[in-house]
Amino acid sequence: MGVQVGVYPYLYPKGRPLIKGEMGILLGGNTYVKRSDSGAMSENKSNNKDLGAELDAGPQVGQELGEDRYRYLVEQSGDMISTHAPGDWAYTAVNPAITPVAGYRPEEVMGKPALDYFHPDDAEAMQQKLMPAIHRHGIRTFRYRHRHKNGGYQWVESTQRSIRDAQTGELKEVIAVTRDITPQVEAEMTSKRLAKVVEVSSDLIIFCDAHYRVTYMNGSALQGFGLQALVDCQAWQGDSLRALIGGESFQKIHTLACRVAQNRGGWRGHLPLPSPRFAGRHMELQEVLLHAPRGYSRQETARGDYYTLIMRDLTEHKRAEQKLQQHQAEIAHAARLMTMGEMATGLAHEINQPLATTLNYARGAIRQIDSGKLTDLTRLQPVLGNIVRQAQRAADIVKRLRSLVKKTPYQRIRMALNPVCEEVVFFLKHEFADQGVEVELALAAEEPVLEADRVQLEQVLINLLRNALDAYAGVKRPNKWVRIATELKGKSVELSVTDGGTGVSAELLPSLFEPYVSSKKAGLGMGLSISRTIVEAHGGKISVATDGESFTSFRVQLPRVG
Repeated sequence: MGVQVGVYPYLYPKGRPLIKGEMGILLGGNTYVKRSDSGAMSENKSNNKDLGAELDAGPQVGQELGEDRYRYLVEQSGDMISTHAPGDWAYTAVNPAITPVAGYRPEEVMGKPALDYFHPDDAEAMQQKLMPAIHRHGIRTFRYRHRHKNGGYQWVESTQRSIRDAQTGELKEVIAVTRDITPQVEAEMTSKRLAKVVEVSSDLIIFCDAHYRVTYMNGSALQGFGLQALVDCQAWQGDSLRALIGGESFQKIHTLACRVAQNRGGWRGHLPLPSPRFAGRHMELQEVLLHAPRGYSRQETARGDYYTLIMRDLTEHKRAEQKLQQHQAEIAHAARLMTMGEMATGLAHEINQPLATTLNYARGAIRQIDSGKLTDLTRLQPVLGNIVRQAQRAADIVKRLRSLVKKTPYQRIRMALNPVCEEVVFFLKHEFADQGVEVELALAAEEPVLEADRVQLEQVLINLLRNALDAYAGVKRPNKWVRIATELKGKSVELSVTDGGTGVSAELLPSLFEPYVSSKKAGLGMGLSISRTIVEAHGGKISVATDGESFTSFRVQLPRVG
């Protein structure tokens, strides 16, 4: 093998070779394992001496003491320190840190090529690129996957340096300092995964500093702002959020969201953002994250990313919501037409009354004129007045009828609830009379006001009242009643429809509001399902209470205005 030297002169240039003609590795303390040219392993222990006495003994002893001190540092190092032969990169020396780092004992790797412990992909890269680079440039730092004794692989970072003969320049040995960086690499991989999630997220994500200079926008944000081209993105890099999003939206973000985030560490909500750059799309700020590292002043933090703004494009959601509302309106319209068909007899009687009265007044006046009894035209004024009033009454009935069955777009307006109850009862009064059911109105003294689509709310009340009438089908007792009540409850308005009919069975109760569920043989089972859909679309809820025999009460709660 030729003349060999130990590891320590290379680690400590002023030292001398520890064991000439041999290769040594530290096992711990002052114990060595020596491998001679024949390959035999032996153990040698140095005697502990008083360090001060060694220094007094002369320069040679002092040099030995320096090596002892350096040897101690190598032994105690948490990094794996090793030397390798130039050809096959075989281990020629290694400190005890190999055990906690890789699981092997030093003697288990001695003489074995380091590449045997590399991941196959990394070993190939090492042979083709890194080993030649170390030969040419003398030092390189790189990462690779090292096989642990348990069979798995862990990430390590290794700095390797070539050691050459001072006279000839011949490569004698390579020294490596290697440390386990698995937690660091895993953290980096996690960060990369999170960064990828951010980049492909459908939410619009923007980073900006304390001065609202934009430092990053993900793909959705670039698309949302119409900056899909890379040149556009670079043009906006570092520009202000105000210039990007517009003054009105910026002021809302700054005042309503970021100031709250400064005090609380973050903000969540629903903040609509009108901006010409959104081209009519519905954008909403939903979250602001504040990034203020501990131990840094605000001035220091301002140099980096300070805010993360998370926006959401609700355009498709709004479109789907509009389609749903249109569908609900169509279903409600169909239900109203069905209701009108069932109410036809009562409505005909209702309209017939003012028409018959008008006809009688007109015929009476004509007979008076024909007989010559009516010569003073002033006597016609009361008759004509009565005709006008009865005609207006019929016109009002037709107008109400048209408003009820007219197919109108979904339109939420500020409205009072009590008049809606009175109007629906008016339309259904003949059906109640035909079945001998008495209607009681118990309306709140303080007018309940809410924001709703009037036609759809009327439909809910019609469905509930028709349900109450159906509850008396087959009931022979004389005392039949339905009670309609409105009440203010905190921030809500409650509408209740109660009857004393047969109640709802326990089997039917859990699925009562599902489509096509009905207790009537000829029923479609859509009335209560439509009612629940309409109520929930208005931000409310509907519930039912019953004893299953003689009592049912439907309660609708809706948000109150004012």
